Amino acid sequence: MATVSPWIDRSTASDPNKPKFQNQEVLRRRYKWWTFLISSLNLLAIAALVMVCLYLSENWWLSGALIYLPQTPLVIPSVLLLGCSLMWHLRSALLNLTSIGLILVCLCDAHFSMKPFNEIPDTGRNVRLITCNVQNFEPNFGQVLREVARFKPDVLVLQEARQVPKMLKDYLEGWNWQHQAGLMVGSKWPLSEGKLCHTSPYDRPAAMAVQIETLGGPITVGNLHLMTARRGLTDLSVTSILDGRGPASVDHHAFLRDEEARQTHDFFVNLTGNSPTIIAGDFNMPTTSSIFDHNFGQYSNAFNEAGIGFGYTAPCRPVRFWLPEVPWLRIDHILTSPHFETLQCEAGEFNGSDHRLVTALLKLRAPNASQP
Repeated sequence: MATVSPWIDRSTASDPNKPKFQNQEVLRRRYKWWTFLISSLNLLAIAALVMVCLYLSENWWLSGALIYLPQTPLVIPSVLLLGCSLMWHLRSALLNLTSIGLILVCLCDAHFSMKPFNEIPDTGRNVRLITCNVQNFEPNFGQVLREVARFKPDVLVLQEARQVPKMLKDYLEGWNWQHQAGLMVGSKWPLSEGKLCHTSPYDRPAAMAVQIETLGGPITVGNLHLMTARRGLTDLSVTSILDGRGPASVDHHAFLRDEEARQTHDFFVNLTGNSPTIIAGDFNMPTTSSIFDHNFGQYSNAFNEAGIGFGYTAPCRPVRFWLPEVPWLRIDHILTSPHFETLQCEAGEFNGSDHRLVTALLKLRAPNASQP
């Protein structure tokens, strides 16, 4: 005699739209509940991480370390949960889309501007500037020079430029140059003698400023190279965290780097006053850094104004835990005073140095033009 399975729901015989097995509906409800719960917890965790990284930043050793780690992998759980939401709980998709947006915009610092798609007027007041940490023109400065040739700059700002290759000055023949302490500024227009900013925290020159006579009038261009955050972060290990030496080292160097940035900022303020100013170079800090915000937040960031995507510039050297030659930080910046409007800004594509270059097309506003 045949036995009837206890799992068969006989009430479904008259209604083919009902599930054939009782546990199928139970499992579906469980999947919906778990999808909603995990998506909610993920959103709360991402929101907490954003608050810590943006508001504490380098004021706390842990968040100060987090902002220098790759942020894009954080979207992986949210993307997986988004797929689960589309299958089992459509309303949870909004939670996961919010998580992805928070990561990309707040932590990865993604930007999208329509300015690069606008027509560029040739008013004679435009300045094309390129900045790059050339790492003493290694390992392949030819790739950097290829991009310089593509963008055709009016001003070139280089850091870690100690032994200048002949190919650079041969290509930019007729340009005017200032070169001090590994900081180099070149211009097709006349420029003044460079003034060096020597800072006390690390007893080193952190910046150089020159005045350039552009077609639109004189401007001050600052070439800046601040101390790397690797000092302090490299002291972190399980043992050093447990005994407190690692966090103490991170906090100590964050204080020194903040003081170096403050002295550099004061140097430019005292030198330029209210004149048109561009500060470009290797800041060794992302825009999420509290040190960056405290000392340079009053300037306009060219990539924030007219960039598309992430604009990552470093590191381009091989790293054990990351994809080769794929940068994950935007620590090279072009900052401007309100006298300028940014029309275009983008990062380079080649890894001829440890940093990719950054270029911006800036328009010097007319003297009687209203400033934002």
